[in-house]
Amino acid sequence: MESFELVPLKKYNPPSYPTYEEARRDRTLLKKLPSRWKKSVGALACVSLLGAASLLGGCGFLLNGCTCSRCGSIHFGGSGTPIYVVYLTEQEAIEVIRNKAESMGLEMKDTPPDISVTIDGRDISLSLFNKENEVAFAHVGAMDSWDVWDQGSWTTSGIAKRAKEAFDAKENDLAVGVFNTWSVDSVCRPTEEERAETLKWQKQQLTAQVRKFIEWLQAEGIIQ
Repeated sequence: MESFELVPLKKYNPPSYPTYEEARRDRTLLKKLPSRWKKSVGALACVSLLGAASLLGGCGFLLNGCTCSRCGSIHFGGSGTPIYVVYLTEQEAIEVIRNKAESMGLEMKDTPPDISVTIDGRDISLSLFNKENEVAFAHVGAMDSWDVWDQGSWTTSGIAKRAKEAFDAKENDLAVGVFNTWSVDSVCRPTEEERAETLKWQKQQLTAQVRKFIEWLQAEGIIQ
């Protein structure tokens, strides 16, 4: 059997490809074909089909008219549907809920009981608990709403409402508040300022729900 040996090249001229930034500034660079391709009918046909497909599949990109805040190009991040999603993580949402409750005099530092409800195959469990007053909180976030059809739409608020009803139907003395945060989808990559503003709005919506529930607890005499 013939053996092969790797020998390093003494001299190598790397191919000169345009950088991403150069291609962004000069779109004609992407239209140039290697000379050997121009002599191939098959290659030309393939390129033509790719061009037609990009126009058909990318019409939404162009009509959308928005550009990536990082690279300046028009794209969907590799998908034909909105993929840029801004949402609070579960840990962030729980901290927002806890902080708002404590600012209103209700500490949620006890270990919650192992109680959960199932909404359309999704398990929603208690996240925060005040043992003294038998008050518990649960949270429904963006991840819980994916693939869940709720009365005509995918909504965290609808799922939270149904989860609240399910918790209340259980035979215990707990007062359970179920809060939800919305995800915000966009076909454009949000800037850092836009993302910060969206997160701020989500936190405000969440704290408003917590405040309303605690005011209800106070009105019912469950807490002082």
